[in-house]
Amino acid sequence: QFMVLLCCYTKRRAIILSRKWIPVTSMILLSLMMFFIFIYASSVSGLAQAEVEAKDIIEVDYPIEQVHQFNMVTMKESYFSMFFTDNEGVERYAIIKQDGGDTDYYTNEDIISREDAIGITKYDNEIDKVMQARLGKMDNRPVWEVTFKDQSGIMSYYYLDATDGEWIQTIANL
Repeated sequence: QFMVLLCCYTKRRAIILSRKWIPVTSMILLSLMMFFIFIYASSVSGLAQAEVEAKDIIEVDYPIEQVHQFNMVTMKESYFSMFFTDNEGVERYAIIKQDGGDTDYYTNEDIISREDAIGITKYDNEIDKVMQARLGKMDNRPVWEVTFKDQSGIMSYYYLDATDGEWIQTIANL
């Protein structure tokens, strides 16, 4: 009978202790969630601010009717790229150098589309999933950077000359 009382006392004490830790554990988890939300929001707000600034730069030359895609890409240098439709209905690509704001514009006649870059990459590689395709510059020429995973789950970067779709380089096994 003493053993039964001891077990009951131990279980009750364990229950009481666990009830005391619930608020502490909840606060710790809540704090961690808040921290990660803050980090995420900070990174997204930085990109959102970059998009606003890119629009301001582009609208000096072309009033923007609609933005289709905005990206940041870092090759040798960092660039922002925007695919947009101007007020005359012409689809354009803008590549803006992050350091200095130098801007180059291209139309669909000047460079291959994002979809074409993905299609060429799929044709040349065994791809399981395309992660993204971003426009930037490498050696002063427009380049598509297509990020993908193969069937083994290995991530690779595939670089194509955006003017003609020719392969430039592959960075694999990441």
